[in-house]
Amino acid sequence: MTEQILFACVDQCCFFKLSGELRYTNASGMDELVERLFSAELRCTQLVVDLNEASFMDSTYIGLLAGLARYAQQHQLAKPVLFCTVPAVNELLFSLCLDQAFDIVQQPTHPAVELSTVQAAPYSDQQKGLMILHAHEALIALNEKNKTQFQSVVDVLKQQLGE
Repeated sequence: MTEQILFACVDQCCFFKLSGELRYTNASGMDELVERLFSAELRCTQLVVDLNEASFMDSTYIGLLAGLARYAQQHQLAKPVLFCTVPAVNELLFSLCLDQAFDIVQQPTHPAVELSTVQAAPYSDQQKGLMILHAHEALIALNEKNKTQFQSVVDVLKQQLGE
């Protein structure tokens, strides 16, 4: 199944529905949404993520989710809510401590809002590298266990990107 990113912002609630195989190779659309949140282009006071149709997530995508949680924390918002009924994805989320940053609800969703498809943004190799770096920095900021697991990735990326 190919990845799909759907999004809606209704009454300052931003709803993300992510499905399929979520890999760094197709994460530029999600990265753009996260950047729009931080730039205050979107005025979200509540964040909801639906992963019920996700079949796989790599660490970059998990880091993008960590970035959403960081946005909520920096803006004194309630913890984002994350819905997921996929056992393999939940196992990954809990193993990387996303339950500390999200209220994870293991139930199906039935969104009553119309969602728009988010297209991948054309990223250069440099932009992809920066996206991967920032996602992993957000991931290691969650806790020491993630720092131990991903610090070497961050160090290599910084070296390759000249940061």
